[in-house]
Amino acid sequence: MTFDDFKALVGLSFRDPQAAARDLMAQGWPIQARWMALLAAVSVSALLASLAAALFSAPGPEGDRVVVLSQQPMVLAVMQMGAIVLAAGLMSGVGRMFGGGGRFEDALLLTVWIEVLLLIVQAAQVVLSLILPGVAGIFGLLAIALFLWLTVQFTKALHGFHSTPKVVLGMIGTVFVAGFVLSLLAAALGIMPEMPQ
Repeated sequence: MTFDDFKALVGLSFRDPQAAARDLMAQGWPIQARWMALLAAVSVSALLASLAAALFSAPGPEGDRVVVLSQQPMVLAVMQMGAIVLAAGLMSGVGRMFGGGGRFEDALLLTVWIEVLLLIVQAAQVVLSLILPGVAGIFGLLAIALFLWLTVQFTKALHGFHSTPKVVLGMIGTVFVAGFVLSLLAAALGIMPEMPQ
């Protein structure tokens, strides 16, 4: 993929995300390249988060924990990698349960591409934070909306679904079930946070 192809795909992702997803899946990336793209994306994201923490961190007991984590890019990268792989597994597995035909390999590629698009937004947010801090906060909310919108549209393209409301409901249900299962696992492993007395 050339830089011009990259720019064109970024633009298409914002204009017509389903077409961008189909185009990306049709490129036939080898599985090794998809994992390498994941590694590169989470590494850059962790470095950007560390940069933002160094630039905008504020003192305080609550903020201290966030800054400590943000100043450990390797830990952040591992956490993000796990989250993206889990998201790809859920995107492909749950969709197939409801009659979709998407593969994990394609779901992985699409979730990595979402991360790349969010990286662009994250970089713009860091720059805006230096110039217009108020606008940067609104930009952060738009980034969350963008993530949800892209996830729904890419899921539809991955599995050939047509109903946006059904995909949204399925995604909400999946998040609740996954959160419940993960909380049970965390409790079983004894890593649940202590409740304040």
